[in-house]
Amino acid sequence: MTVRPLLSYLLLALLILSACESALLQESRGGTAATPVPVAQTTSSDPTEVLREFVTAWNSQDFEKMYGLLAERSRELYPQASFIDKYTLTHSDLRFGGVQYTARDVEYQGRTAILKYDIAIESPIFGVVVDDDRVMRMVDEGGWKIAWSPMDIIHGMSSRARLNERTEFPQRANIYADDGRPLAQQDGLVYSLYAIQQDMLSIDDCIGTLALVTRQQLNTLRRIFVDYLPETFFHIAEIDSDQYETHQQALAADCDIRVSDGPLNKARSYQSRSYYGHGSATHVVGYIGAVPADELDRWEARGYSARDLVGRAGIELSYEETLAGKPQRYLRILEGGSTVIRELAGAVGQAPRPVTLTINRDLQAIMAQTMSDAVNYAFPNWGGITTGGALVAMEATSGKILALASYPSFDPHIFNRDTEYNVLNAITRLNGDPRNPFINKALAEQYTPGSVYKIVTALAAASEDIWARDAIFDCDYYWYGETYGDSQAVRTDWRLLESPPKDPAGSVTMADALAASCNPFFYEMGALMFEADPNMQSGYAQLLGFGRQTGIRALGLEAAGDIAPPGEITTAINNAIGQGDVAVTVIQMAQLTAAIANGGNLWQPYVVSHIGSEGEPDFQMENEPSQVAALDLDAEALDIARAGMCKVTTVEDLGTAWFVFDDAPYTICGKTGTAETAGNPHAWFVAYWPRENPQIAFAGVMAHSREGSEVVAPMIRRILDDYLGEPRKDFPEWWQEPYIPVKTQQQALAELAAAEN
Repeated sequence: MTVRPLLSYLLLALLILSACESALLQESRGGTAATPVPVAQTTSSDPTEVLREFVTAWNSQDFEKMYGLLAERSRELYPQASFIDKYTLTHSDLRFGGVQYTARDVEYQGRTAILKYDIAIESPIFGVVVDDDRVMRMVDEGGWKIAWSPMDIIHGMSSRARLNERTEFPQRANIYADDGRPLAQQDGLVYSLYAIQQDMLSIDDCIGTLALVTRQQLNTLRRIFVDYLPETFFHIAEIDSDQYETHQQALAADCDIRVSDGPLNKARSYQSRSYYGHGSATHVVGYIGAVPADELDRWEARGYSARDLVGRAGIELSYEETLAGKPQRYLRILEGGSTVIRELAGAVGQAPRPVTLTINRDLQAIMAQTMSDAVNYAFPNWGGITTGGALVAMEATSGKILALASYPSFDPHIFNRDTEYNVLNAITRLNGDPRNPFINKALAEQYTPGSVYKIVTALAAASEDIWARDAIFDCDYYWYGETYGDSQAVRTDWRLLESPPKDPAGSVTMADALAASCNPFFYEMGALMFEADPNMQSGYAQLLGFGRQTGIRALGLEAAGDIAPPGEITTAINNAIGQGDVAVTVIQMAQLTAAIANGGNLWQPYVVSHIGSEGEPDFQMENEPSQVAALDLDAEALDIARAGMCKVTTVEDLGTAWFVFDDAPYTICGKTGTAETAGNPHAWFVAYWPRENPQIAFAGVMAHSREGSEVVAPMIRRILDDYLGEPRKDFPEWWQEPYIPVKTQQQALAELAAAEN
């Protein structure tokens, strides 16, 4: 053993002074002497063994066992609760991951031992914090016990010093649309809108304008207004600068919301992370917010603290490390608030990088606005009962998601600390909304598809020669499937369910049957395919991407849908028209529609294009067009499907959506769907544009509303009118009339039976 007397005396003096300092501080707090001192554990006669036990307990964070190794005087000076608090706080600052030690030598001075050792504390943020040349003083109390002080946590700690972690966050990077314009912008301009009802010429006019500007439902805004007296100055919403500039005059004229001086400024602006459209792309871009308490451990393991803002959904969450970078962090011991006693460690930061999406910002805004406007306009009718829906636009030849809107949406800025919303009220309102605005209905919800699924049935029947390509079918009101073993004696065509009933489609080809959405024809196809091969129909559905996730990344949970082989013929017949045991997602229907449009190529949907800036060293291509499969579909079968879809929008009285697009200055091919549910039907429409050399595939659903031709097809018409800069076709006037339930097959058959009796 090496003996260095002078150094030993100096170290001993330092330890004694630290202990005296701690004792004085403890006495000044009062009450300590009355606290019973716990009995220490029996310890070893070897100081290095005591150190080993202490560090072993430290590694397992067994603070009570550590405390049991302390000398009597140390336990008097530091009550157990105080001792544990000091370690707990230190571990929190460090994100403690473990400690290693190396014992060097021991010097004995009577009943005192001075043990020299080194430690290395592991931290997920700072790496390894090295604390060498430490000294632990022990006293003999029937075994060596530790004369503990805060310096036994980290050298330099004392009752007046504290561990301090300082974080320097870089500015969070932006999220861009495909043309480089921001969808999420750091230090963007946010307008916070306030109002006083007695200053408005018409409260109804103001609510109508605010519904347009903020994309909130009329009733939601009315409930906000009801909570305030006419003279009360109250907060309504927040919008980005583009939206404010676009609607500035209407806000001033209808709501008296304008920029002014003084405390009653009704259009306050401030800089924060701003989202284009404040809700127009929330289910894609996501939002940032405080670290949730129940996720704190997970975020701390990644180097964050409860004070940090992090991505909570969408791209903001999936690309958190890319957008936020890694902060520069410093770990210091401070005394007196700011005096640096010791620099312990630092963590090198990493620059944030922007993320560019495939989203077309104009199309995204138009799509979100159209859904909101449609629901508000149709509020007296289906708009007041729908549980929401989704629309997807996909590039037909690549899989790029050009727009994705889920309704209802919400302002992502609600979760930002800078917001001027009444956060509790806003989140309570969203959580209480039965339409589940937090759910991305394009991916996470699956729906009965109804007649849009007839595209699959037609492709299968034509490809497998279940029905001759040029054969004629008589599409009447009724179909009798008893000869096939159908458990249902008679089934009806949808035309019989109309009020008044529409004329039957009559003699149709396979393409005409798709255009007319002839139920009897597809009942027949379901039965014939089951007879040929019970798995034929479901096999084609799986080939076309149904029954499994599309694999789109970065947008959260994705449902797989439900495509199961029918166990008996009745199920096969139901499935053939998209009822029964069939369930699909909106993005799956967009993928199918794109495959029909492009000639049979199933593309992988994706929404993230690249990271960083082109030409810069940090540039990284995230996704490129990738084929899931080049479908080996019969060319004539594809032609039949395309011909039928084009007739849907162009052939009067035959096509189910011809009246929506009859005067359109562009060509579009599509398929309507009305899926019966336990409540009101799901309205579907899928389409591709233009007819020749298709560019965009659309798919959309509005749950529990009305027929697809009545609800979603007019939305797609509005979206294309605005996107192409064509004159808008008005929404149907009857949307503002009282809702009349859509008749079901059972009701039609019951009425028929009653009439016969």
